[in-house]
Amino acid sequence: MTRGDSMKDLRIWLAYVSYPVTTAVYLERALRRISRLTTIGPLLPAELIEQWKLHAMKAPVLPHDIATGFSPDMGKVLASVDSHEHPDLYLWVESVGGHHPTNLHALPCPKACYLIDTHLNLKRHLEWARLFDFVFIAQREYLELFRKQGMNAHWLPLACDPEIHAYHDMAKQYDVGFVGSVASNNPRCSELLKRLSEKTNLHVERCFMGEMAEVFSASRIVFNSAVNNDLNMRVFEAMSTGSLLVTDMAWNSGQDILFRDGEDYAVYRHDGLLHDVIGFYLDNEMLRQRIGERGRRLVHAAHTYHHRVEDLLNVIFEGKPTTFSAEELRARSLKGLNTPLHLARNTLPLLSSSSRSFVIPVLDYSPASSYSIVTLLDDLKNIHGDVIVVFNNEKVAEELKNHPRITHYAIMKRNVGVSRAWNIGIDMAVTPVVFIVNADVHIKAETVGALEAGLMTLERAACVGPQGSFVDFALTRDYCYFDKGSFVEPIAVDAVSGFLFAIKRELITENRIRFEDAYTPCYFEEWDLGLQIRRAGLKSYIVPAAAYEHEWSGTIRALRRIEYYERADAVADILKRNRIYFLAKWRAIVENEGLTGLLESGFRDYGVGFVRNLLVSGKVEEADNLLEILETDFSRDSEIQALRGFAAFFLNRVREATLYYRNAGFFDKDFDAQSYTVSLRSEMETNG
Repeated sequence: MTRGDSMKDLRIWLAYVSYPVTTAVYLERALRRISRLTTIGPLLPAELIEQWKLHAMKAPVLPHDIATGFSPDMGKVLASVDSHEHPDLYLWVESVGGHHPTNLHALPCPKACYLIDTHLNLKRHLEWARLFDFVFIAQREYLELFRKQGMNAHWLPLACDPEIHAYHDMAKQYDVGFVGSVASNNPRCSELLKRLSEKTNLHVERCFMGEMAEVFSASRIVFNSAVNNDLNMRVFEAMSTGSLLVTDMAWNSGQDILFRDGEDYAVYRHDGLLHDVIGFYLDNEMLRQRIGERGRRLVHAAHTYHHRVEDLLNVIFEGKPTTFSAEELRARSLKGLNTPLHLARNTLPLLSSSSRSFVIPVLDYSPASSYSIVTLLDDLKNIHGDVIVVFNNEKVAEELKNHPRITHYAIMKRNVGVSRAWNIGIDMAVTPVVFIVNADVHIKAETVGALEAGLMTLERAACVGPQGSFVDFALTRDYCYFDKGSFVEPIAVDAVSGFLFAIKRELITENRIRFEDAYTPCYFEEWDLGLQIRRAGLKSYIVPAAAYEHEWSGTIRALRRIEYYERADAVADILKRNRIYFLAKWRAIVENEGLTGLLESGFRDYGVGFVRNLLVSGKVEEADNLLEILETDFSRDSEIQALRGFAAFFLNRVREATLYYRNAGFFDKDFDAQSYTVSLRSEMETNG
């Protein structure tokens, strides 16, 4: 087969064990439309139908075009058919029971296999793969392992068939639907379904193909859980019906690149958050429907079996180096949206002539503060921009939703937490700049202008606020929490305070940065944002601004316990839980991605620069005090040791100074403490 030949003339032998609900059936349907297809293989035995309880298939097991045993000798099979029916491609789809063809070298054509359950059968798959010229695997996590063992391996994820996994216009009968077997060897899934059944109208059924699509269509939410981090069929099939998919994250599968949480589907980051995620989307019908519809369009644009067989054939016959990457598939799916991205993403079809939006989450009237949503809305009368209010309290919403300064609003039936409220507001915004503002902030136009100017002009700025800190990411502790009046130049920081900040929406969207729902109801979402920004090669800044008022932690002091969803937790317990999650998440990212410097705070570099400025200005005692703090966490830093020695000398602590200079040389043999301090002394003298 050459490039000039028509695919319609391509003779393909598709080998699989015949039963009507296997993945190979979808490949067969796609291949028949673009090639001359012959199916080959055995029938599924009756004993396996019984063992696997497949009677619900409601479709007969039909013989293949060429019937064989489970391990056919392909030389004998080839000899049994006319030469004009010999294949241009032999494609074997992972079989049941470990059976596979023999004597494959007798086939005078490329031989390819498609391996689906590598997460369950890795050893066997590695053995089988050696028999084939081309190896396609559904589970991306194992791709490099196959390649390292010398195989011509490519990632080909599972997909949907839009004609079978179709939207059915029918009433929603179930809160949550799940199609599949609840096997005894998957106790986690069984436990999660049990939890869901206690608090939702859950429907569990084992059915296939069109009937499965009907169950999904009748469900407000489709539940999924991965097994060994597999990107399974249900992800694509459920999304294809337009119902909202709620799933866990199959790490290293490509899922986090293909789809975006809160836009295309919904993710529960750990099992303890499942009910919160389900409850949130059950409460918010418009958002649920919008995300479900967007997910449907995305998978139809890039994740059908027609797309998959095209990709496979292009690798084998068209010289394509490999199949589409996760990033390429994401781009392809977005091209399939026939409306602008922001309109597809929003909960409302918003249009705006403004350059900025203000997103304001509102729980109550801020009883611990002199300011509230009422005073903030009054402030914004004199500041142009869209005002988007996310009400976490229905009562307050009814009282304020028609306020003339509110451009758009969303009403939550209960408190959904800070991160979700921010995400909802940002998704509703269509302006290039989005301000996040606490309801108990008093703000003037000068501060808005200062933040916006910093966002537009500072290098790689993605987030800018008037207050922020450096963070010890190991101990989860703030350093140098800058407040208004404490600095005069913009400073790149680890984290910007969450009560008031501006983000450049384009950078946030393009780099898939989103507030983490796992921190619901609050705490650590700002630090998490700062690390997401740094991970993307962008920066967070604070800029000098003074035209605002905010009573620090007033709301939290008033609450003590925070009510959200259907529970109330003590502030201390929330802090502890979110701290554990924050550290676990980012340590795993650092390890998996090799980002060794990600958790290093900017405090060291800033502190050293600030100390030098203090010394040059003759403020030696201030410098010495800051150096004492720096040395606590950077005790083996040669530059800090030299600076301590320099300051100690000027403060007549000569013996200490000698020790510090000695340490500087000991910790780093290449560090020249003498030249360093001579240069610093020269700067001091020049400065007078």
